[in-house]
Amino acid sequence: MAKHPPILVASDLSNASEVAVTRAMQMASGHGHSLTVLHVIREEPLWWLVKSRDVDPDELRGELLREALAELDLQLEGAAGQLAIEPPESEAQVRLGKPAAVINDMSSSIEACLIVVGAHGRHAVRDWFIGTTAEKVVRAGNVPVLVARVEPTHSYQKVVVAVDFSESSRAALREALAWVPRAQFTLVHAYETWLPTHVDASTYERLQREEEGLLRDRLRQFAHEAGVHSEHEPDYRVLPGPPGATVANAAVNAHADLTVCGTQGETGLRHLLLGSVAQHILRESKGDVLTVRAGGTTG
Repeated sequence: MAKHPPILVASDLSNASEVAVTRAMQMASGHGHSLTVLHVIREEPLWWLVKSRDVDPDELRGELLREALAELDLQLEGAAGQLAIEPPESEAQVRLGKPAAVINDMSSSIEACLIVVGAHGRHAVRDWFIGTTAEKVVRAGNVPVLVARVEPTHSYQKVVVAVDFSESSRAALREALAWVPRAQFTLVHAYETWLPTHVDASTYERLQREEEGLLRDRLRQFAHEAGVHSEHEPDYRVLPGPPGATVANAAVNAHADLTVCGTQGETGLRHLLLGSVAQHILRESKGDVLTVRAGGTTG
């Protein structure tokens, strides 16, 4: 039997990364994956410590590596205890370098199926995502990235998927179905109104209902083509308004604990990080967010 690819979780040894490690362990255990937890020591502060303390760089490097490995082992033990499960096959890794580059290199070398990262503070992704490690991981990698924000007391139960009928949103839906097939799904398509404003109110409402009906039928067909089974029919929402804000609000209204959206890869994501749908979802979501690139790995 082929071995399932591992899940890679990046830890900066903070309390927020404990949430990510616990969520990653829960998903690995539930799907038969192994788990690799990775901490990256930045080289720039390391050399500053060498100069300021006048210590041998090899000794300092070795000390930091040992301390980080011990902390990662504690995080793994804590996650298993919190989940009250027999932990999956797990390993701790510590590397030196630039975090995003090391994370993506490690993901490629172990052929990870998912990267999990934590978030920090009330406006975690707003403060941490732009121009930093997570942005670079999502931009450069070809693996789905889960930003874990909420303490994982249970597996995901309510999932909102943003659908714009693109290949990236198709990949996002399939990825979500692979990880949480029994969750309650809500598929959201947000549209900017195009209807003429010079018509009377009743005509406008009729045209809007007709347009939303056509979009809802298309959304249902899209879902079934992506692998949704009729016995687990999602809730289909076609809503007017700016896509990013509309999807984020729909996730709040659905009490979703996971929001899923696609990214377009290098070119599309560069635009994404300047204010598109996925960026808005990443910044404003109160729950976890899974970003999926078309053509990436499926768990």
